[in-house]
Amino acid sequence: MEDARLETHPDLMDPEWRKRAEREARLGAKKDRKRQRKQRPRRRFRMTRRVVVGLFVIGTVALLGATAVVMHQMRGSADPGPQPPKAAPVLTGVDLDRPFDRTPAANWREGTAGITVPAGQAVGGFSAQEVDAAYRKVTEAISAARLGSRALRDHDGSELLALLAPNERARLEAMLTSAPTVEKGSYLTLLGSNRLLPARPRMTGFLTAKAGRKGELIVHASYVTAYAFDVRPGDARSPVDIVPFVRDEEDYVLRKAPFAKGDAGLSLGASSGFTSRMACDAIKTGILAPQYADKDRPLVGPPVADEVAAYDPTKPLPSLDTCR
Repeated sequence: MEDARLETHPDLMDPEWRKRAEREARLGAKKDRKRQRKQRPRRRFRMTRRVVVGLFVIGTVALLGATAVVMHQMRGSADPGPQPPKAAPVLTGVDLDRPFDRTPAANWREGTAGITVPAGQAVGGFSAQEVDAAYRKVTEAISAARLGSRALRDHDGSELLALLAPNERARLEAMLTSAPTVEKGSYLTLLGSNRLLPARPRMTGFLTAKAGRKGELIVHASYVTAYAFDVRPGDARSPVDIVPFVRDEEDYVLRKAPFAKGDAGLSLGASSGFTSRMACDAIKTGILAPQYADKDRPLVGPPVADEVAAYDPTKPLPSLDTCR
């Protein structure tokens, strides 16, 4: 039987053929290695190009993103972001919601809260409690005369009259319930056709007490009141056109025994005053009106530098006539 095994093939058994086959195999292997070496750089180049392209794309995206961030930050540094709406221009030149701004009364308190009332101390024959009660009575009288709606709106002095001693009430009743006059205007603030804004009048001042005759206590009130008037568009150019000031130096006299019953209580003593930034035509009739109500009359009065002193209750009353 013929031997079919590969290792016993006649060619394989020939030494010369085996040497030639081995040499050709080695040469073939070398050629394969050369082909592999030549092919590897091409594969490596293709891979590197894809990586470079990928890195370029990624880098470009990152650069664009970074640029966007920088641009956003740059915009942020120049633009502070959403801002509250700016105030609308005031056509009249004044802010009717804040009429006392840019006037001497800007920091004063509303009403009689602006009047400093000291703690009661015994004075003469009046105890500390009686002095406290006198301060309260005087504060009520100031409120009735300068802030009360009956006086301001109706020219009615009945609210002040109700606080007075019987004989003092009888003395002043006819004048305080009559039509407006300059004399009546010295006791009460009276308004004409010009109406106040809703803003409550502002005040500054103080009270002091001293002994009078036996059974008398004199409370001195030194204070200023500022009123804010409504205005039509175009009638006022600045806050001083709508805010007049009334300064008062007043003595209030409280009496008790040995005074008679008719004189016991509150009476009105000596007083003086000063009004500024008002309409001159109106004040000559006892009426307080804003300065803009005088259409053709320029203001004549203390220079601006003196206005701080003019409205300071601790300083002497100005002597200039603002309506000459």
